Amino acid sequence: MLIKVLIHIFILSITRDNCKAHQTEIKTIYGDEGSNLTLPCTKNGIPVNESVMWRHQGRDDHRAERTSIRPNNSLVLLDVSREDLGVYTCIQDNDAHEVINVVKVYIRTAPPALVNVTVVPSTIFAILRWEVADSGGYPITHFTAQYRLKHTQLHQPPDPWHLVVPDKMNPSLTHTDIYKLEPNSSYVFQIWANNKLGRGDIVELEAMTMFDTQEIELGKHLLAGAETFDTRIWVAAVAIVMGTLLILATATIYALYKECRLPLGATKDLETLELIPNIILNPGYQDYLQSEWVEPDENSNDTTTIRLNNNTVVNPMRI
Repeated sequence: MLIKVLIHIFILSITRDNCKAHQTEIKTIYGDEGSNLTLPCTKNGIPVNESVMWRHQGRDDHRAERTSIRPNNSLVLLDVSREDLGVYTCIQDNDAHEVINVVKVYIRTAPPALVNVTVVPSTIFAILRWEVADSGGYPITHFTAQYRLKHTQLHQPPDPWHLVVPDKMNPSLTHTDIYKLEPNSSYVFQIWANNKLGRGDIVELEAMTMFDTQEIELGKHLLAGAETFDTRIWVAAVAIVMGTLLILATATIYALYKECRLPLGATKDLETLELIPNIILNPGYQDYLQSEWVEPDENSNDTTTIRLNNNTVVNPMRI
């Protein structure tokens, strides 16, 4: 029993060593979009001199206008794009088709389109939300969004794009608020991510802002009961107001007329009343025109009376 176990272990060790000896060499190469990449065809680090062919994702690569094979059998990819990423295999060009080495190519690009982009509009602002599925290979530096009116008035130029402030939003954000929108209007929104290689794919969507509910509620309040309103009540109210104004105007005209038709004596009495403040403010004030006259006595003394500042009348002394 012990001998069988030892034999089994020996066989497993030989199989493992053979697998390691025939293990295919795998390399990983990164490249930026628009650049050129060189994929080596080596075996144990040594270039292969025999005839080889290259396969991309298990298929023969026939893009001769963008690929070339150098004398050392390395494959050159020109102006790489996202379509060039994947697994490239260098294979012996014979009946055996032995795999010499495998190269994994990763292409770093500008960020692809954002996902789950939505707009939640209100009356004068909207909330723009998004998620990031891929950064393109480089970290996202910032997000950019813009908006404009979808429709403009007749014979008016299209509404220009308005950048959302700030124009370089933090890469950690997943939403932003957009202000200064018009109620009940259709808008077009665009958003994209940016990284070291530039602007990513743009996501565009449309949304319509809501009605201004405050104006609607105010209108409903003002028009409440309009259908059942009796216009005769309005006519009666207007008639009462106009009648009141007519009465006030007639009374004013009559008062002015009476004032213009007052007799002279009444006017003189009014002037006398106006002198009272002068007497109080000026103790030495004497009104000679309004002084009382006394009949001459037996000595022919006709001196007029004197009115003091306290409105006391002093008669002349009779001799």
